[in-house]
Amino acid sequence: MKRILLVTFFCLLGTNAYAANEYLNSSSGHCETATLEPYAEVGEQDSTTDGLYPNSNSNNYNNANKGDNWRVGIRLRIALGSTCNAEYKRIMRTNALLRQQLEMLKMCARYKGLELGPEFGEVKRMCAGVQGAKKSKADEDDDTEKELKDALNDAQAIIKRLREKSEASVEE
Repeated sequence: MKRILLVTFFCLLGTNAYAANEYLNSSSGHCETATLEPYAEVGEQDSTTDGLYPNSNSNNYNNANKGDNWRVGIRLRIALGSTCNAEYKRIMRTNALLRQQLEMLKMCARYKGLELGPEFGEVKRMCAGVQGAKKSKADEDDDTEKELKDALNDAQAIIKRLREKSEASVEE
């Protein structure tokens, strides 16, 4: 039981988390610096030794050895032959910042105009400067024309229903 709990605990610690968007995953897997890793090992020991000598009662023995071995420690890992240098780290940090900003811009545009409560104060602050793209004059004219056509179609449908209703009442 102890072993299962210990293995589960360290599996949970060692789980990687990947972003839902592929471009948010970092591609700097080869750029490693020295890391400290905690580790724990559990081992069971079970050995029995029987020293039975025929025709001798004084020299016979039975030795049973059972026990658990526990090891806990910290490993220092240093990558040898890494291609990581100061310029590469600077570029990776810039790319990571750019990825975060693009994701934030996408999220702010998606939820623009939504009333957020006080618990979303950080989101409000981060999205305060995000504004939608300005429409050109041609786009505004197209939108106005479309709205007018929709209104005309609605009016024609209403008139048609009123005529049908009045014809039905006249027939009665």
